[in-house]
Amino acid sequence: MKIKFYASALLAFLLLTGIANGQDGNNVSYHLSNLPQRVRLNPAYQPEYGVWVGLPVLSGVSVNYLNSSFAVKDLIRKKNNGTDSLVFDFDRMYQKLRKHNFIGLTNENSLLTVGVRLKNNWYLTVDATQKNEMLFGIDKGFFTFLKNGNAPYIGQNFSLGGIGLTARAYEEFAVGLSKKVNEKWTFGARAKFLLGVANAQLTKSEVNIDGSGSVQSGPGQTLRLHSKQEIRLTAPVTLSYTLQEGGYLDWDNIDTDTDDFSSSMVLNSDNPGFALDLGAEYQFNERLKLHASLTDLGFIRWGGAGYRFGQDTTFDWRGADASNSGNKNDANYTPLEDVFEDLVDTLKNCFRLKEQSGAYTTLLRSKMYLGASYDLHKLVSVGGLVEMTLMNKTLYPSLTASANARFHRNVSASVAYTVMPGNYVNLGVGITAKLGPVQLYAATDNALGANYTSAKSTSARFGVNLLFGHKDKKKKATSEEILETIVVPVKKQEVAPPDTVPEPETMKAIEEFFEPETRETDVLLPNVQEETVIGAGEISKPYHVILGSFQNKLRADKLRERLVKMGFNDSVIMQNEQGLHRVSAIAYHTREEAWEKVFDIRDKYSQFYDAWALKVN
Repeated sequence: MKIKFYASALLAFLLLTGIANGQDGNNVSYHLSNLPQRVRLNPAYQPEYGVWVGLPVLSGVSVNYLNSSFAVKDLIRKKNNGTDSLVFDFDRMYQKLRKHNFIGLTNENSLLTVGVRLKNNWYLTVDATQKNEMLFGIDKGFFTFLKNGNAPYIGQNFSLGGIGLTARAYEEFAVGLSKKVNEKWTFGARAKFLLGVANAQLTKSEVNIDGSGSVQSGPGQTLRLHSKQEIRLTAPVTLSYTLQEGGYLDWDNIDTDTDDFSSSMVLNSDNPGFALDLGAEYQFNERLKLHASLTDLGFIRWGGAGYRFGQDTTFDWRGADASNSGNKNDANYTPLEDVFEDLVDTLKNCFRLKEQSGAYTTLLRSKMYLGASYDLHKLVSVGGLVEMTLMNKTLYPSLTASANARFHRNVSASVAYTVMPGNYVNLGVGITAKLGPVQLYAATDNALGANYTSAKSTSARFGVNLLFGHKDKKKKATSEEILETIVVPVKKQEVAPPDTVPEPETMKAIEEFFEPETRETDVLLPNVQEETVIGAGEISKPYHVILGSFQNKLRADKLRERLVKMGFNDSVIMQNEQGLHRVSAIAYHTREEAWEKVFDIRDKYSQFYDAWALKVN
C-alpha cells in the first residue's frame, strides 16, 4: 500500500468535488414541460404522448455533484506576485466550512424505459436504471484539529466529531401506474425492485481527545486520542489479507480480486431491496396546479459476500499542523499533501480493524417534493418547488422558482433559480426539442457550474426519447371509428380543462382523415354533439360553429370581441348545463352547412384548428 498515493488521492478528491454544492439536479426538470422523465420525480405525472420509449443508455444520463462548504477557489488561489503560480489557502477554505460538511456524487444511467397510455385515463411505465452514489461527510472539528495542531487540546477532553461515508451501486427495476381520477385529481405510484451491486458504509465514527493521557513536551509532544469506527463493505470482490497478532489487519498486505465484479453488475439476487415512489397532482383551478411526491422510500438488504470491520482503540498521536501549508516562503512551511500523508500514515498504523460478519440493511436517501405551477398564458407558466433530502441524519432543503415556456408543441424550455443552505446562487436551464418521433432533452440546475473554480453547484441531465401519439393528435382511423368516437352522451361529459373543447382529439383526427373533396359530401360528414344551452336567444339556427369553450366567462367575452373584429358579427356566447361557456362564431340551419364552415375556418385560421360543430337545444 502506497500511503503517499492514497494521501494524494484524498486531496484530489476534496479538490475535484469542491465544484459541487447542490441537490440531485431535478429542480429544473420538475416543471420542464413535455419531459417524460418527470414521472421519476412525481409518478402522478402523465406524459403527453401515448407511447414513450427510452433506448439503453441514450434515454437518460444524470450526473450530480454535492458539496456543502467550499469551491475550488476557496482552497486554491494564485499568488499575489503577478504570476500564475497556485498556492493552497487552507485558512480561506476553513472559513467556508460548516459544522457538518458533506461532499457527494450521484449518477444515473437509464437502461430501458417504456411508457404507454391506457384506457380510462391510466398511464403505465416500466423502466430499468443503474444508479451510483457516494456521500462523504466530515465535521469541522477535524479541520480545526489539523489547522491548530496539538497545543490547544493539551489537558482537555474534546470531541472532534465523526466521519460519514456511504458509497453504493445498485440496479432499479420499476413499474409505475398513474390514474387521472377526474379533472382535479391525478394519483400515481412506482414500485421498484432493487438489486444491490456494491456498498461501502462507515456506520459509526467518533474521535475524542483524552486529556488525561500522558503528554510529552517539546517538538515530540503527543496527544492521546480515542477512536471508535465501524465499516461495512459488500461487493463482488475478494479481499486477500493477513492478520497480525490479536486478529488485527495488516494494512500493508491487502489485495483485491475484481474478476467477479463485471458479472455481478446485471442480476445479483444476493442483495435484494424494495422502494416506493408516491405522487399526486391537484388542478386547483384553470390556471393553478399543485404537486407533491415522495421518492425512494425503501431499502436494500445486503446479504452477499462482504466484510464488516469494527475498531475501538486509544493511541498517542504526534499530530500535524496544516496552518503552515499556504506559503512556501514561510520558514515552517509544510506541504498540505505531507500533512494528509502524515495523518493517513498514522491512521494506518493505529486504526486496527477487526473482521466481523453478518447481513445488514441500508435505507435509500428519500426525497420529498412540494411544488406549484401557475399558467400565465397558454405558452408561459411559473413554478415553485421545495425539495427536502435527508443526508447523514440532517435535513437539507432547497427552494426553486422557475419560468417555463412552451414555444411550440415540440419545443419547451425552463429557467430556474435555486437557493439552499450555504449556496444561494444557482441558475438552472432546461430544454426539450422534438423532431419527428425523436426528442432531445438537457437540463442543469446551475449553468454557472461551467466555471468550476467558483461554482458551488453543478449537475447535468440529458438524453434521447422516442415519442409517438400525442394526446391531442390521433392517427388516421376509419370513418366508422371516427363516427363511433364522436357520439358521446352529454351527461357523461366532464368539465373540460381551460382553453380546450370537449373533443379536440377527435376533431383533429377528422380533419386529417377527410380530404377536402370528401368534406363536401353528405355521406361521410360526422354527426354533431347535442347540448342544452342558455343564452343563445331564439334558436332558429340550431347548428353552431364553436371556436372556444371556457369556464371563465371573462375569457369567453374576450374571444367573442376578437371574433367580432374579425368579421363574425353573429357570434354569441352560450352556457351549457355543466357551466361551460361555448363561443359560437356563426350558426346554420343544417349540419352540412355547419361542418362546411368548420373546415373553412380551420383552413383559414390556424389558431382555430380545433373548431367543431354543436347542435343546441
